[in-house]
Order: sequence, then C-alpha cells, then structure tokens
Amino acid sequence: MNLFRRHGPGFWLRLLGLGLLDGIVLALIPSLISQDATIAVISIIVGTIGINWIFVSSKTVPFRWLVPGLFFMVLMVVWPIIFTMWVALTNWSTGNFITKPQAIERITEGTRYRITDPERSPIVDLYLYRDPAEASDLDPLAGLTMLIQTQEGDLYYGVPRLVADPVPEDPELIDLAEQTVVDEDGDGIPEQIGDAVKLRLLDIGSVNAVLDQLVLDIPERGVARARTFSTAQLAENRFAYDEAADVLLDRLNPGTPCTITEGTFYCADGERIDPGWRVYIGFDNFGDFITNERIRTPFLRIFVWNVIFAAVVVIFQLAIGLGLAITFDDKRMRGRGWLRSLLIIPWAAPGFIMIIVWRGLLNQSFGPFNKLLDTLWPFVDGVAIPWLSDPFWAKIAVILVTVWQGFPYFFLISTGALQSIPSELKEAARVDGASAFAVFRKVTFPLLMVGIAPLVIASFAFNFNAFVNIFLLTQGGPAVNGYDVPFGETDILISFIFDLAVQSGRGGQFALAAAATFFLFLIVATISAISFRFTKRLETIYGNL
Repeated sequence: MNLFRRHGPGFWLRLLGLGLLDGIVLALIPSLISQDATIAVISIIVGTIGINWIFVSSKTVPFRWLVPGLFFMVLMVVWPIIFTMWVALTNWSTGNFITKPQAIERITEGTRYRITDPERSPIVDLYLYRDPAEASDLDPLAGLTMLIQTQEGDLYYGVPRLVADPVPEDPELIDLAEQTVVDEDGDGIPEQIGDAVKLRLLDIGSVNAVLDQLVLDIPERGVARARTFSTAQLAENRFAYDEAADVLLDRLNPGTPCTITEGTFYCADGERIDPGWRVYIGFDNFGDFITNERIRTPFLRIFVWNVIFAAVVVIFQLAIGLGLAITFDDKRMRGRGWLRSLLIIPWAAPGFIMIIVWRGLLNQSFGPFNKLLDTLWPFVDGVAIPWLSDPFWAKIAVILVTVWQGFPYFFLISTGALQSIPSELKEAARVDGASAFAVFRKVTFPLLMVGIAPLVIASFAFNFNAFVNIFLLTQGGPAVNGYDVPFGETDILISFIFDLAVQSGRGGQFALAAAATFFLFLIVATISAISFRFTKRLETIYGNL
C-alpha cells in the first residue's frame, strides 16, 4: 500500500498501458517472424523499447508529450512514404505480391496446375485397408485408409476423403516406416498396416457406395482418385521445383524447365506461370515513365490536362467568388446575409452526394440540364449534349461541377479579405481621379492577393488532386485505348494512379502506381514552391501598403 501511495496512480496506469503494449507486441512478433518480416520485427522491437524507456525513466519526461504525436506522424506520414518508395522499387502487382516460397508452394501443390486430362494422368494401383475396431455399417469411411503404388514403385499411405469434401491446405500422409507392417507373401504390399487390414474383393460391398468418390491427397505429387477397387487415377501436379537449379520441372514437357525472370517462372514456349513473387527491380518502374512511349505518352497527356483542369477551375472559382464578394460588399444591398448564406450551400453540401446528383443532371438522354438548354435555345432542338461520353464535353462537365463546388470558398475568403483593406486607400485613389476598375486593379486586387494568395495556391493543389470529382462524375472516361496503361480523357494524375493500382486491365500494377505517386509528389511540390515564391514577392511589394 505504501508503495502504491509513493508512486501515485499515474505511475501504475503507465505501467498498465506499457504492459498492454508489450503484450500486443510479443503476440505479433511470432506472426511477423513466420512471414519473414525482419524489418518490421526490428522496428517494432526498437520502438517498443524506446517507448518503455521514455515512459519509465524520470530523465525523459519532456519526451512523453512528444511521443504520441511522433508515433502517429511516423505511422500516418513517414511509414506510408517509405512503404510507397519500397513498393516502387519492386515488381509488386496482381501476379507478384507474395513471397517466393509461397509462390512455389501454390504452383507445385495447388490445384491450378494439376494434370486432370485422363490421357495424361497415370493409372496407379490402389489398396484399401480398414481397422476392424473402428468399422461401422453406417459410415463407409470409418477406419478406412488407402495405399497407392505408382508405376515407379513409390508407396503413399493415408486417410482418404470424398471428392466433395474441402481440399486440405496441408495434406499429410501416414509414414509407413512408423507403422507395424505385415507382408506375409513378400510382394511389397502389406496385408496389414498397424491395426488396419487389407480389404479383399469380397469386401467391396462395404465401400461400394463411395468407392468412385475416394480421394487421397499426396503432397508435392497430386491427387489419387479411385476408379475401381484396385486402381486409381493420379492427377499429378504439373510442376515440381528443383531447388538446386532454381527452376520448375514441367511434367508435360520433360527436359525443358521453366526459368525465372523478374520474380516469375516462364516456360520455354513463353508461358507465364502464376503466381509470381515480389523482387527488387530498382528504378525500372521510374524508367518506364521516361523510356516506354506507351506509358510516357499517357502520363504526359494526363499531366497537361491535369494542370489545365486545376488552373481553369481555380481561375473561375476565384473570379466568381471574388466578383460575388465585391457585389455583396456594397452596404446598400438589402438581404445580404440571406443571400450570402444561400451562396455557401454548394460548398457546405456533402460533395459525394452532390456529384452523384450532378451526374444525373448531366445525363444525355434524361438529364434536366439538356432539357433546360433545349428550352432556352430552341434552335438546338433535338441536339442532346453528351456531357459524360464525349471527350470535350466530359472535360467541360468536370470543370463546371468543380467550379460550382468551390466558388463559395473563394467567396468567403474574399469577403473576409475585403474587410481588411483600409477604405482610406480606395478613397484616396478615387480622389486622384481613378475609375472604379482602376481602383480595383491597382489597389483592391493587389492587396487582396497578399492575403489570399496562399489559399489560392492551396486550392490549386487541392484541385490538382480532385480525385472524388473525377471518379464519381466520369470515372476518368471516356476511355482511351491503345496504350499499356488504362486511362481516360478526363483522368487526372491521382485518378490515373488509382486506375493503375485497382482497375488496370492486367490487374493491379501497384509498383508502377507507386512510382507515379512519386512523380505526382514532385510535380505538386514544384508548383507549390514556385507559387509561394510568387506570393513572397507580392508581400514584398504590397505588404507595407
């Protein structure tokens, strides 16, 4: 009790929290080790030791306030960046996302490459055994075991299953060397194995109901299925792995092994054997964006459209928002509060829902937008604008919707910035004979940009990555064909990266998408740096006014 009072409840709560953390880490380590996640294991152990030391030692009290923030910064910012860079340096894709041992196991022991053609599957000898103590008239499988003898003389002994039963992930046989074997006639086929006695032809009635459904799973070889009371068909695995030569031996093409190229086995005829595995390929993915024309051309084409899209959207959003802010800045206007509230609705409404609404409004056949245009301009009667299916009009549509969503933001910040501009400066300009437009161009707008320029830059970066608008409105379409990567006319870089990672026609090209993410980061960072330098020049010129 004295010990508890001396340290206080805070100390014991820290110990409890650290104990829970250490317990979770200790539970995770065996799983990570089994997956060969060496870097993750070392990182977790070092991090856990550091956290324990910080929260127990009296010398590290200041760090206790930094640890939570640093932890989440590493988890949410640093680690994703490191992981993305690592993925970009590999061949990680739909067919290459597991480890080499896992890939070899699936190829050599899975059902995908099992030879099921009766003409190519050998016939083997079958012997059935049953333990009399476990025999039951109600269950034909009770105490039943199966012995298979191949043409090469190999023996496989185990408990059979029915064809309809689930395939075991790790099938196991019974080791004959560990069993008491009785072979009275010396023909190599035991009359008794342990307590199980070989069934005679007269005993066929006890298994006749399930005989043609009996299956014995043979690891690294295949599956033997009973055909008659004394024969079975061995559906062999097509491939066997030669560890010494690091090749796959093909039973359908003896003498022509399948070799490895960038984490995938390829046979002599060019056949790709899936799955492959992750391997380090260096900067090949980055190089594809520079050297591979069928990837470089779509990337540059999307980049140009992305810049145009973000710039046009920001210009129109600023122009509309600023124009409305100046209009409502006139104190003679009545009902300004209500009107300002109404103008905020596009920005305040849930963007996800509003874009879907806009998708319906712009429907070529039934959308109200085309019907409204038909009413306003009768001379275009019968001409329905393909807002979402034509390359040009799809671009107009995404710009229109994005401008509609964002102009209230600029309306709000411009309204606030206008209040900070001294009215004396405007009055002095008018006294000097400046027109209203000259006052705006030489006084109001420059001073306004000093305050809102950083927000304009941030808005450009935001619209540069306006994934939701593109994805929900057009899905990046209309599609463009004839290239090695999937993309559409309205795709921007972020939606293009999504297509690579998720909707690629060849499966998810995660490594290529990670490399594209790196380029996207460089582009946005460069544009932002240039823009902020321009902002600093504005502050230097107009900051002292």
